Amino acid sequence: MRANEFIIENTVDEMALKQFTPMGDFNKPGPFKGVDKRLVPHPTNQLKTQKFFEKTPYDFRLFFSNIPGTGKYSETGPVTPEQLQQMFGEQAQPIIDGSEDAITVVFVGNSGDSKVMMTPWIMAHRFGHAIQSGVRKNGGWSTWAEAEKHFFTSVNTMLEEYYGKATPTGFGTKAPMKTDLTPEYNALFNAIGTQRSSRSGEIKRPYEFLYELFAQYLGTGNVTFNPLPSNLGYGRQVFGNPTKYMNIKPEHRDDAADATQTLANDMHYMFDDVLSSSVGQIFVM
Repeated sequence: MRANEFIIENTVDEMALKQFTPMGDFNKPGPFKGVDKRLVPHPTNQLKTQKFFEKTPYDFRLFFSNIPGTGKYSETGPVTPEQLQQMFGEQAQPIIDGSEDAITVVFVGNSGDSKVMMTPWIMAHRFGHAIQSGVRKNGGWSTWAEAEKHFFTSVNTMLEEYYGKATPTGFGTKAPMKTDLTPEYNALFNAIGTQRSSRSGEIKRPYEFLYELFAQYLGTGNVTFNPLPSNLGYGRQVFGNPTKYMNIKPEHRDDAADATQTLANDMHYMFDDVLSSSVGQIFVM
C-alpha cells in the first residue's frame, strides 16, 4: 500500500461527517507529531469524530495531511482550488472533488499553544481558528466577524450594566474585545461557560472562549451558559484568593439567567450562519 493510499472514508448518507481521510504515511515523519500520529488514522477516532459532528446539519469533509512539507501551511484559512493545488500538487484533486456541497477542512498538523491531542473537540476548535484566519487576512464583512462583534459587544454590556464595570475608553475602543478587560473576561468566561475548559478554569485568553463556544455548538448543536454569577473574583491571586471582585447589581439578580440565555440563543443562530457560509469552501488549518 502506498502512503497516499492510506485513507479512511465514510460516505454514509445523512451523516454530517461525509469524509475522514488521513493523507500521507503516518508511520513516517510529517506535520503530525507524537500521539497524534497514532490517534488520527485510528478507526476509533474516526467513529468518535463521526459521532461528534452528527449534531450539525452540514456535511463535513476532514482531511489530515502528514505529507512532509505541508505543515508550513498551518492556519492558512480558506483557499481556492488553485491555491490548494500549489500546496498539494496532484494530491489536491481528491480534496477538491466533492467540496462544492460540503465544508472541507484540511489539517496540516496540530498546532497551537497547548499541546493537546487531536480529538474531535480540538478539530472543531481549530476549525474556528481557520475561519478567523481568513477573516483576519481578507477583512470586510463576514458571518464570523459579525458573531465576534455581537458576542463581545453583548459581554461588554453585561459587564457594564450588571456589574458596573465601565468599558474602557480611548485608543483601540473600536474593537469589540477590550484588552483592558482581559482579567474580567477570563473570570466571567470560566464562570458562565459550561464546556470543560471553563469548568476547569482554563480560559486565560478571552478570544479562545469564542472558539470553545463554536466547538460546543458543533459537538452538541447548542451553546449553553450558566447564569451570571452574583459575585465574581478576578485578578492576581494572593494566597489562592482573588484580589478583585465584581458584584452583580441587586436589581439584576433575578434576570442573571435570562441575560446569558439570550446570548446563548443569539450565538446559536450566528454560528449556524457561519457554517452555512462555509459550505463549498476549503479551509487549510
